[in-house]
Amino acid sequence: MSRSRSYDRSLDLYRREIELVPGGSQTNSKRATAFALGAFPIYAQDAAGARIQDVDGNWYIDYVLGLGPITLGYCYPDVDRAIHEQVDRGIIYGLLSPLEVEVAAAVCEMVPCAEMVRFLKGGAEVTQAAARLARAYTGREVILNCGYRGWVDTWAAQHTERLTGIPQCLSGVIDGWPRHDLDGLRAKLEEYEGRVALVSLDPAGGGARVPDGYHQAVRELCNEHGALLMYDEIVTGFRMAPGGGQEYFGVTPDLACFAKGSANGMPLGIVCGRADVMRLAADDVTISVTYGGEALSLAAGRAAMQVYRSEPVFDQIWATGGRLMAGFEELGEKHGVPLRCHGYEPMSSQTIDYEDAQLSRDVWTLLLQEMAERGVLLRRGGLLFITYSHRDEEVEETLAALDESLAVIAEAVDEGTVSERLRVTEVKESFRSFT
Repeated sequence: MSRSRSYDRSLDLYRREIELVPGGSQTNSKRATAFALGAFPIYAQDAAGARIQDVDGNWYIDYVLGLGPITLGYCYPDVDRAIHEQVDRGIIYGLLSPLEVEVAAAVCEMVPCAEMVRFLKGGAEVTQAAARLARAYTGREVILNCGYRGWVDTWAAQHTERLTGIPQCLSGVIDGWPRHDLDGLRAKLEEYEGRVALVSLDPAGGGARVPDGYHQAVRELCNEHGALLMYDEIVTGFRMAPGGGQEYFGVTPDLACFAKGSANGMPLGIVCGRADVMRLAADDVTISVTYGGEALSLAAGRAAMQVYRSEPVFDQIWATGGRLMAGFEELGEKHGVPLRCHGYEPMSSQTIDYEDAQLSRDVWTLLLQEMAERGVLLRRGGLLFITYSHRDEEVEETLAALDESLAVIAEAVDEGTVSERLRVTEVKESFRSFT
């Protein structure tokens, strides 16, 4: 297929931004070098439903979706209407907004562990708040964490051997264990006996299905050792089920953190949990931000949660994701490309595994390039985010594009011309090394 899409304006903007913004992006995972720089769009100017338009005028079916905040779809009418109505009344006040009460009540109604709620803005803030609350409640300092929790020192101290700018002294109060390894968690709880404040994990992270009984066993270990259990629901919240991964897996943590799906793209972070733990934020524990009660995001959150509760959002997301996972694997087998899907239907991950690791990386880049050329945006390795606005039309177009793209890849692998077919200028998976 001859090249038909231009990315000229995207590339012109990128050349300017890289001189003005470190890394050329505000979010590491959105860096242009993480996709297929030179053969992939960089800047957006419009979006609607499941589709996005770049600054060069090209439209795409989008599965990157802001890295997960878009659960209903871009410019979802109920949410946009709520934002437009609120902006005429004010964005933030010196007084409190009644929306704080309404949205907190909705969260407590939907989320099993939520008895009290505090609002912040992003994932790093809410996970930091949960860590502080747990330490204050238990009088202990050690956190056992499995997975990525954000860039703040509390969590980044787990990786001081790879990251700079973090006080080494903090590394002594956070440790981890291998994902889904109950014996590893048990050993760490015993190693830090009587010192663990919090066990933290994402209920469906890692790109693989959780073994049966795992969450129940983690809950029991926390009870046995007097540690609080925190679920990072930044990705799973308002995506796997109305109450997130904890509802899906049937295990109630002591604390939980939400952000990405809380308001269909508006910045609304939520830390919630047991009332006796959360009440510490009233006086004893300082958790306070100017924008916690910002009304546009709360209005969007209220509208989104009303849709979550009244329409078959999650049934449809699961069904659409299942069709795509099955289609990806069937087409991979058809073309002899080792493309596999993993994890859960609303946000599956993908792997391409040739024996030659460099070939696998190059094939991923070629897949991003060829899918973008055919009007579909993927993220290297996933997650393949699904929204309520992805319908049969988008699924069919996506699988047709994948069929053509994998045919190109199979031919290139057979000919040994994968690298020669790449039109990219740089690839650097900068963020993944930090997780």
